[in-house]
Amino acid sequence: VIEAGAMMLADNGICCIDEFDKMRAEDRVAIHEAMEQQTISVAKAGITTVLNSRTSVLAAANPVYGRYDDLKSAGENIDLMSTILSRFDMVFLVRDVRDEGRDSMICKHVMGVHMNSNRDFASGAMAAKATMVTAEDMVNDALTAGNINTSSTSNSHTPAGEADPDS
Repeated sequence: VIEAGAMMLADNGICCIDEFDKMRAEDRVAIHEAMEQQTISVAKAGITTVLNSRTSVLAAANPVYGRYDDLKSAGENIDLMSTILSRFDMVFLVRDVRDEGRDSMICKHVMGVHMNSNRDFASGAMAAKATMVTAEDMVNDALTAGNINTSSTSNSHTPAGEADPDS
């Protein structure tokens, strides 16, 4: 019996993978074929077959040693082979900038939501609205700080401010 994996089950859809950096070496080889050829080769009990995996992949990975190093490239921080990293059309870096004041505000909000979960939802929603940072705010802040490269170069994985080695 051949059991379908995530890439086969996501055929004509989206496969979301968390902890991409902690994937076993043999799984990385398999996902490389799936992302490059849009197929998965299976050999079991003397039977060889090729299955479709026409899917988009959305993956999340953590930086090496748990902290992003601004002096290293995205590839070095994520510790993935460049052949796999190049299969992604877009690479977004989501960094936790150390800011004690902002971290304290977020912590107080999260603790307040959990400690007051039985209280009036409207007051909790108001507090959440006051302290929550939207994705749009984060993108605008990153654009303003120059952390996002807005060039229209396809397959460009070079963070803003770094020289592209292919240029």
